[in-house]
Amino acid sequence: MTHYLLSIVGICSCFATFAQKAQVVLSASTTSAEMGETIILKIETNIEGEFQIDNLPSCFTYGGALSSGMNYQMDYNTGDVLVIYSHAQNGAFTKPGTYKIGPAYIKSRSGEAYQSNMITIRIGKKVQLNNGHITNQQLSDPAFGVIQTSKNSIFEGEPIVVAAKVYSLFQPSRIGNYQTFIQGKGIEHQPLTSSVHQLKVREERFRGNDYYTFEYDRHVIFPSGTGIFTLDSYMMDVLQGFKGFSITSSSANIQIKPLPGNAPSDFIGAVGKFSITRSIDTTRVKQGDVFRMIVTIDGIGNIQNSLEPKLNLPKGMIVYGDPIVTRQISYGVNGGEGLIKYEFNIQVTNHGKIEIPETTISYFDPSIAKYITLSTKKHAISVLKDNSFIAADTQLKNLDEAIYLQNESTLRTVKEVRSGSSIFGTPLFWSGVGAPLFCAFLFLFFARRKKQTDDETDTKQAIQKKDKQLHTLVASSQALLVSGENDAFYSSVEHALRKAFECKMEIAESDRILSKNEIFDYLTSSHHEKLTTSVRDLFRTCEESRFGFGLSNDMRQPALDQLQSILKSLGL
Repeated sequence: MTHYLLSIVGICSCFATFAQKAQVVLSASTTSAEMGETIILKIETNIEGEFQIDNLPSCFTYGGALSSGMNYQMDYNTGDVLVIYSHAQNGAFTKPGTYKIGPAYIKSRSGEAYQSNMITIRIGKKVQLNNGHITNQQLSDPAFGVIQTSKNSIFEGEPIVVAAKVYSLFQPSRIGNYQTFIQGKGIEHQPLTSSVHQLKVREERFRGNDYYTFEYDRHVIFPSGTGIFTLDSYMMDVLQGFKGFSITSSSANIQIKPLPGNAPSDFIGAVGKFSITRSIDTTRVKQGDVFRMIVTIDGIGNIQNSLEPKLNLPKGMIVYGDPIVTRQISYGVNGGEGLIKYEFNIQVTNHGKIEIPETTISYFDPSIAKYITLSTKKHAISVLKDNSFIAADTQLKNLDEAIYLQNESTLRTVKEVRSGSSIFGTPLFWSGVGAPLFCAFLFLFFARRKKQTDDETDTKQAIQKKDKQLHTLVASSQALLVSGENDAFYSSVEHALRKAFECKMEIAESDRILSKNEIFDYLTSSHHEKLTTSVRDLFRTCEESRFGFGLSNDMRQPALDQLQSILKSLGL
């Protein structure tokens, strides 16, 4: 009997395996990059076998990193454990252009081939960055840093590329204790480098001296406001082995010009280059029915901050509910690139042939300093008459009219009564005036108390949520202790350390990440000198692993012990 049951289970497993649909997915670490920037092409599949990527151009140079692996995922719909195989290849494009890559093919052991999707990658020219101001003191130091910018002057909303650049008289091997120029500024930004941990050192002659240089922490930023925008200095330790030099870079100023004041009424706040298209899913509907209209805005610039376009619908058409918004945006040296699709549901209340006017938008093109207006094509739609819809609509209008006439009749029958004596200044007058004010005061008082109570409850819930996240990070660090993922372990430890201080300092904001300076300021004000040293050492250990060549595996347990000691000192 047992043998019979095992046979049935085996047969069912075979059927489940064959029934599992083959999947091959091709993706890239970024779809918008510069010439020479490292891009990782990745294949994920549930089929074990050999892989190949088609349509890679001759200008794609393969990098040294080629990796394969597998992991397990739970299919919560069926309860099955799926095996996912991954293959990654890095490289760079040496020419600008738009490239369609793929499909990728997986050839199984049985000889069958399965193909993936195709992807589009846009490669731009290398953006030349300008150095900020360099002092004579910096030139006399063994190493110094500057903030580079792609432009010195931009329009409000226009993206700009910024990066940290280091000049050194000695050849750096790694860095430590890096504090970015982005941190704490509240700047909308996106990282551009695919791997900020790797130093690409090259030699460069600058102002009569030979330097080792490297670029670091490249971002595209979207400064807000107008006037002079200042990027504060960054700090880092430039190390050669265990010796090095601590640098504080110069700052950088960017002039942000306001947009011209003659913006069209359909301006959507977009700065860059954009296009618009519109489509409808039918040209024939019945009166009272709903059809779908899709408006797509495509372009490069600050597309992520653009506003919803106005439809300019004719009489007899009503937007039914809020639109469904789909965003497909990646970030490169020109800012946000991609599209935003708005899917509107439109109800038609009139019948006959109705023409839908163009949907128009305006954006600002910084290259010519002008507003550009675009429009879609017109659409015509035939609406069939529906007597039942007309009857219902007529009854509703008649009901509204009857209510109006009744109210009007009631108003006309009201008699005006005038008194010969005034109650001004009497107790009755002051009671009538004072009672509403007193009630308003009580209402504001209790509303404020309720808001304070609600805020306190929200804060407690947020801190409890962060406390759970802290315990999850500590558990993750313990799980990574014996793994081969060095970066993942120290990254988990550092995140847990920051999360611990978010809990201790009762930082309720979910998207707030504490800086090291904020943590050290808190410790200094709390007079925790010994704890300050321990926290500083743990941060340095994590950074030396993540930003340098890594630490040996036997350093992980002391780092984890140090984290748990800090948590104990904080009472967490």
